[in-house]
Amino acid sequence: MSANQIRALLEDILLFMQPHWEFVNCHMVSYITEKHWQHYVPKELKCEVSDVESVQRCIEEVFWKSTQPAVDECNFSCFKRFVANCEKYYLERSSDVLTPMLELHKTLGLNDAQQNLSIKEFMSEKKRHEVEITAKLVDRLVHSLSENKNDRKVYIVDAGDGKGYLSSRLALQYGHRVLGIDFQELNTENALERNRKLQRVWNGLVKRAELQQQGIAPKRRGKKAELRKEPSSLQEAENHNKEALYKTTAAFITPDINITELLQKQFPDATETANICLTGLHTCGNLATTCLRLFHEQKQCKLICNIGCCYHLLQESFAQPEYFENETISALQTTNGFPMSKFLRDKQLAMGRNARMLATQSFERVTSERSSMNISLFYRALLEVLISERAQEMKQKLQVGKIRKFENFNEYVALCSKKFATQHNDLHWPTELVDQIQSQYAADAHYMHLYYLLRMCFAQVLESLILLDRLLYLKELGYERSYLVSVFDAVISPRRFGIIALKDEDS
Repeated sequence: MSANQIRALLEDILLFMQPHWEFVNCHMVSYITEKHWQHYVPKELKCEVSDVESVQRCIEEVFWKSTQPAVDECNFSCFKRFVANCEKYYLERSSDVLTPMLELHKTLGLNDAQQNLSIKEFMSEKKRHEVEITAKLVDRLVHSLSENKNDRKVYIVDAGDGKGYLSSRLALQYGHRVLGIDFQELNTENALERNRKLQRVWNGLVKRAELQQQGIAPKRRGKKAELRKEPSSLQEAENHNKEALYKTTAAFITPDINITELLQKQFPDATETANICLTGLHTCGNLATTCLRLFHEQKQCKLICNIGCCYHLLQESFAQPEYFENETISALQTTNGFPMSKFLRDKQLAMGRNARMLATQSFERVTSERSSMNISLFYRALLEVLISERAQEMKQKLQVGKIRKFENFNEYVALCSKKFATQHNDLHWPTELVDQIQSQYAADAHYMHLYYLLRMCFAQVLESLILLDRLLYLKELGYERSYLVSVFDAVISPRRFGIIALKDEDS
């Protein structure tokens, strides 16, 4: 997709979003006190759900897509149209902007002959899904880069390395030289220790995966004592070589950080002309956009494969000043994360934190699992009513945080009161008032659930806006070989979109 086509799509999204910005930026805690259902839900939708029963049927037919024979196609037609209008701007609905993985392989000449091994290595199923796919993709990209650069060595830099999941896999399974960079020194130390432990059992894990791939059930693992046999000199040498492939360093990444210098400190054989592949698996907030700027600023960065997440942690150029939990990281940022493209910067587009928070939500997971709205959201909205009764000045200001282990609203309120006790002694409510409020707004729980689902429809529209801005940024800078790719399964890993870009031979 060309830069002009991306601009046209962004214009369409902005036009669609124009009447809905207040809707996506509202505070769910104020659903009852600020009358969100009345203010933000279009009139034609409200007319289709006149009671709790119709609300429940609407959720079943429109969002859970009930296929019962008795369902009338004309039921809730306005809701269905509303959802369909949002879906028009989901990335997966646009074959022009989203490059299919097979097409990417064909375009870049990636070799996909090797079958992927599913190695169970000390991580969750979700993380394993992400690591295996990303490692394989990065390996293919690096080989493609090596072939096009006269076999010059390629070093991989993993931004936001964390526990070293991706870096370890790239080094151990694919034999790449990898430098993991993380802001927290403790993370880099733990990642190396994890890698050492993984090395000791790596060959066994690979053999088990190969047997499973052939349909052979591997034998059960032996006792721990048997696994701790002294390694042979050959194994020691092999482990040492593998350990030498993966290095870590603690640093805060900015667009002007000298990656080549960091590489040379850890890999003495890295030259000034060494090619670099910059990658990152779920780089949080501004780190994702910083990596794109770093790719442009650093000549030796020939390739980037970045999968971002945590859009709510992005710092905007044109939004109101916002509160960020980690003030240390916020102070170290040298550039804002949204918008990146000149096109949206010229428009001085501001999304807002609540809209960015919504963009991180997974509409596919909610609908596929038929997930009900977490009851704590409704309880928090009821609590806001109680707060308004006692301390009007504290509305939308109290940070409740996570409340655990409660069976009902009374217990929830009691836990909140206990949490507030040190700073707000007057915030406690008699049981009679709590019961009265709960009874008074009982029906609102159902309407709020439907409201929550309606608002969720915008999640992927907002994500499209964020990711198209990043892709356009690269296109504006002349990187024609830049692609937006769906990397993971949407239900397993909702933050599934990756941005891949390669510099031309003469860059």
